[in-house]
Amino acid sequence: MNFDYVSKMVYNKDKDLVFVYKPTGLWNEQEYVYEMHHLEQMVPYAVTAIKNLSMQRDDGILTVYDMNTRENLKFYAEDKYWNLDVKEDFMANTRTLWRGNFDNKYQGSIFSVTSKASEEETLSMMKVDRELEAAIAKHGEAVVPSKYHEDWE
Repeated sequence: MNFDYVSKMVYNKDKDLVFVYKPTGLWNEQEYVYEMHHLEQMVPYAVTAIKNLSMQRDDGILTVYDMNTRENLKFYAEDKYWNLDVKEDFMANTRTLWRGNFDNKYQGSIFSVTSKASEEETLSMMKVDRELEAAIAKHGEAVVPSKYHEDWE
């Protein structure tokens, strides 16, 4: 029996956490908590596969993958199972790996190494580099701990 199907889903106030209820047996349900930024719909490899996705059918099953716990969540895609006020928001937040990847039929891969970073991305990378350098200056270089069995050799 497959217990990946979601019977109920509720957002928190900030919409950054999702409380999901899944069956644990024939008559029981258990609540699980997931962070929204870890949830992603499975991305098809080929650009032409988008038309065959289950979300393109009214009665399809939507599979959402939690990249943190590596669990699958299965939702019914039909509108009667959804609060339509939050459905589009949920779909947009779980398709972040898709954004901008299928704009051109010749470049359908997820990661593009040929494009330059935007000004905002460059500033963000520079900020992270400065913070890392400051942390290294304050705490010193990271030392990889030895394994227990290597200490006895």
